[in-house]
Amino acid sequence: MVYKASHQTPRHPDWLPLAHDLIERLRLHHAGRDHLISDTPKEATTLEDVDKSLAELFEAFQDDRAEKAQHIAEPWAPIPLRKVLTAVRLAAAFGTEEALRAAKRSGAMTFLTDIPVEDLNLVSEVIRHCFPNGGWALTAPGVSDGAVSKSAEAKFLRNLDEIMDAITPVIALLPVGLRLPVHLQHADIPAFRLPPISADILIAHLQAGQLSELLADEPALRRALPDDALLARLDTSQVLAALRAPDLHTVVKRLLAITRPATADGPRLEEMTGSGPALTAARRLVDDLLAWKSGQIGWQELSRSALFFGPPGTGKTWLARAMGNSAGIACVTGSFAEWQSAGHLGDMLREMRKTFAEARRLAPCILFIDEIDAVGSRADNDRQGSNYRTQVINGFLGEVNNIALQEGVILIGACNHPERMDPAMLRAGRFDLKVEVPLPDAGTILGLLRQQLREDIGDAELKALSHRAVGRSPADIDAAIRAARSDARHRRKRLTAAMLCDHLNIGSDAENMDRLWRMALHEAGHAVAGAALHLGQITRMMISDEGGQITRLPRQTESLLSDIEDEITYSLAGRAAERLILGDISAGAGGPAQSDLAKATEWALDIEAVYGLGCKGPVWHGQDKQALLRDPVIEARIRQRIERADRRAGEILVEHRTVLEALAGDLMRKRSLDSDGIYRHLCGIPSVEETDAPHAKHPVEAPATG
Repeated sequence: MVYKASHQTPRHPDWLPLAHDLIERLRLHHAGRDHLISDTPKEATTLEDVDKSLAELFEAFQDDRAEKAQHIAEPWAPIPLRKVLTAVRLAAAFGTEEALRAAKRSGAMTFLTDIPVEDLNLVSEVIRHCFPNGGWALTAPGVSDGAVSKSAEAKFLRNLDEIMDAITPVIALLPVGLRLPVHLQHADIPAFRLPPISADILIAHLQAGQLSELLADEPALRRALPDDALLARLDTSQVLAALRAPDLHTVVKRLLAITRPATADGPRLEEMTGSGPALTAARRLVDDLLAWKSGQIGWQELSRSALFFGPPGTGKTWLARAMGNSAGIACVTGSFAEWQSAGHLGDMLREMRKTFAEARRLAPCILFIDEIDAVGSRADNDRQGSNYRTQVINGFLGEVNNIALQEGVILIGACNHPERMDPAMLRAGRFDLKVEVPLPDAGTILGLLRQQLREDIGDAELKALSHRAVGRSPADIDAAIRAARSDARHRRKRLTAAMLCDHLNIGSDAENMDRLWRMALHEAGHAVAGAALHLGQITRMMISDEGGQITRLPRQTESLLSDIEDEITYSLAGRAAERLILGDISAGAGGPAQSDLAKATEWALDIEAVYGLGCKGPVWHGQDKQALLRDPVIEARIRQRIERADRRAGEILVEHRTVLEALAGDLMRKRSLDSDGIYRHLCGIPSVEETDAPHAKHPVEAPATG
């Protein structure tokens, strides 16, 4: 395809003559004629030239003509496309020959920055080929296995300090992510940035190649090319894959294909219902990012990182991708497990740096790091592998610090167990926001179902299904939908809600309403007691076939004996609610180490053995405290405390029985309640103050199971 000439005059960048000159120099080098490359600019003829003898001038003319004749007669050696592309980018970086001439002056130092690590050796090679007699020292950090190691970076910086003593001009090549020492940053040293791929660079490259004869209408080609913002995301290999084509139409088609935003498909925040803390935080981050992109706010004015934590399958990865889609930017992903699979420590750190470098190259973008808790903490008591953990964590912290200095990269981390992470990884500046991503409530599940099933199942059925699916993760629901669609295809039937229920292990049998009512009363008992004791805002309640869950915000206390006894009372309030309304109790308060009875026992035992508030006096028993349970005296005191708290919980619930039953009934109908729905019930309890309203504060949630 030929882009035919139009009446529109093409605009040419100021650096285009320098690009042509550098490409000509590459041709001479690859033809083995480096001696024809002149690093001295041509000067105008002066009167002194006239004084030269005619014989000398004629002899010089004859020699030059013979050299040129031989030069023209011999075929050109092909120039690698990547070198031509690099030469054009170098011309765009320096702009004019005068800038290069200034870099050759005695004592001059020049920085060429933002070079992709994979192009570092290539840029160095092209500069040497274009200027074989440049007269400068060219220095760059060593690249090993596609990355600049910490030792190579340190050696490079030391070398920069050493060559300060020399009068030889220096060009220093800085890869993406490498930051200079402060004394060099503020030394007013000329710095040129290697520009990303753009339409100007591509067209200059095409003009120097075999497709130049088809480039009759440059403005039409510009209109057909992707935007510069999309072209800037391409690396050298991607561009070369597109340019290796028989015609311009194919070039444009390939470029459009590889620059098509990966965010075009997939989840979007706008499609989700609900107002959970994670979804709210994600929406705010995206809104701020869009405001920054439009120039309404500065980069320093927005939160630039968040850690999403919660049980597996709750949609942390989905949330990060949805953020990228809604913001219209790329989402770069990495994980500690993926990095560690590369091999030994050096390989792992190399892969980590590659991920961060990719984010810097694609900025603005979302950088999503999964499984951050996999590496552990430097304070871990397990000495085996402690040196490995320390180096990995130090490397990660260094990359996070560097990425925070670059505008346009939003860092999102995800993990299941934030308590296992190194404290330095959690501080503000590394992760500004720490937000729990719990299992979805009925409203969020309904949004997921509508997004994928609105054409297959009626909305009334989807609403009923969303209530029964409470307790399932987004991953569970997504897998069930795929399996149900497979069933429908193989049975050659329409997809039904019953098929989906089967794969969600909900079953088609009628629900056990008595069991659900007991669970609703149990969780409501916790909520009412927590409100009466002013233990912190209840933010979420949920019941499902598999059990109940309640979440409240932690309360800062003075750790008095009465504060601890309040916690014991709260732990036993679910059991007390069952006894008050149903006349008996179930085993739901007991069981695993995180059960209500386990927590109440732990609190009571800590009073005696850890906090110095019991019969043992100010003696700390530490890890031996469990042995105290076999002491009849201690066991009796613990039982007395628990039974006293149990009676106290019952008294509180009797006083607020109307609120208890109303809250349990609402939870029974909806299966999940958010902070607003809970507050509407609990605001009738006198001790709940206006400051506990959901809109009053936004701390991090701390989950507590019921």
